[in-house]
Amino acid sequence: MQAANETKIRGKRTWQHAMRLVLSMFLVLCFLMPMFEIGAWKNVALKNGLKGNGISMPGAAAQLKAQLASIVRKAKLEEGITTPVAEAAGPLRFTAVGATFGLAVALLMFILCFAENLGVDVGRRRKRLFTVLGIAAAALMILAIVNFERFAGTIRTAAASQEEALSKVTAKLYQDNAVPFMGVRIWAWLGLVGMLLMAAVQWLPEEKSMLERSLLWFVVPALTMYTAFVITPALSSVYLAFTSYDGVTDASMRFIGFDNFVNIFGSARFHSAAFNTIIIAAVFTVLVNVIALALAVAVDRVRWGKNIFRSGFYLPVLISGVIAGFIWRIMFNYSFGVINFVFGAIGLNSVKFIDTMPNALLSIIFVLLWKNAGYYMIIYLAALQGISPDLMEAAAIDGANGRQTFRHITIPMLAGSFTINLTLALINGLKIYDEIAILTDGGPGFSTETITYMVYKVAFGEMRQGYGTAMAVILFIIILVFGGFQSTMLRKREVQL
Repeated sequence: MQAANETKIRGKRTWQHAMRLVLSMFLVLCFLMPMFEIGAWKNVALKNGLKGNGISMPGAAAQLKAQLASIVRKAKLEEGITTPVAEAAGPLRFTAVGATFGLAVALLMFILCFAENLGVDVGRRRKRLFTVLGIAAAALMILAIVNFERFAGTIRTAAASQEEALSKVTAKLYQDNAVPFMGVRIWAWLGLVGMLLMAAVQWLPEEKSMLERSLLWFVVPALTMYTAFVITPALSSVYLAFTSYDGVTDASMRFIGFDNFVNIFGSARFHSAAFNTIIIAAVFTVLVNVIALALAVAVDRVRWGKNIFRSGFYLPVLISGVIAGFIWRIMFNYSFGVINFVFGAIGLNSVKFIDTMPNALLSIIFVLLWKNAGYYMIIYLAALQGISPDLMEAAAIDGANGRQTFRHITIPMLAGSFTINLTLALINGLKIYDEIAILTDGGPGFSTETITYMVYKVAFGEMRQGYGTAMAVILFIIILVFGGFQSTMLRKREVQL
């Protein structure tokens, strides 16, 4: 009864932690968007000499004001005709300040939520801290919305002017659709709603199964670095998925909404890449775990030379994906490959392993299995050696044969290892790149491209960074959904076993 209550409490707390973690990540994204918006406005006058990339901080508002003033000067407005477009950029400083503070608060919330999700007790004052910070960030965000609306209204008024000279000024602003989408208020309101939800989630009742000792001060340094250099850049790159950025010039970074995603889902090439990705991930996940478990059982039962066999099966894991690809590309070669040489020596016809379908796809899966099976074998082997011999002896005394012992004792005792290996194999299968790049280069044609490889080819080969980033976002969602679903189902199976 007590164990059941412990499991129930742990599950409830896990969902609460997950809700806070997801909300904090969402808030980071909401407060990044206004800063990107200011950065996009900064780029409307790149022809005037400004250069640079990256996340725009409050200083970008001042740069934008100077750029707009320069455009007004170059337009040489007639005496008596004035436009407030340059002065209107001043309030954007308040927008940038509000977005910067909100981003800092969101990052702090994420760090604390992530630490708590790792089992760290962040203290009893977390609720009050999150509530106070949320209210402060919300207030500054309201100020940011008001000031951005002032700026946007001024631009709209100038654009509607009937004065010819003033129209020339606004025409320069709107030239080639350079003016970005005014979406600050959308993300700002979403951020406000997210803050309110975060405050509400804090006050949900929590039950603690035991007294937890705080390890926050040990977690924060590494987590802060990880957030700053991995999580924040990853979230910030999401903005590129909604632009036409080519990866080189700031002038190409125009907000185009969901056009990239519409084009991706309508692309036959992406459909083929998605199909290949799912096939490779599914087949690899199943086969590599079957082979790894068989190898682990075999190595565990070896009496002499166990370390030699263990090292031999694990050796391919130490080889990089690029080197493994080159090795097997030579072995698969139709004209002088070792495999076809052996086939010819025994009177068989040569086979085009990587030049035709479906042989090319099967060859990629084979190389993946050869290279990675040893890694998963080690995990299974460690779990096998952790099974108590008393259980095996008790089963033998009860008359169980080897097959029954393996099914009813060994397999249930490996439930944790199955969860780890199946999840890792699925994720690794979904993001395969190295072997495809070396073995087939996505060919013949595009028939062996996966989403990961297509992201690289489109973003860096075809100079469509925004389009490639949109595909990367889709791949992230696929991995998150499939990996999360699989992990949840496997953990439920662990509890049942």
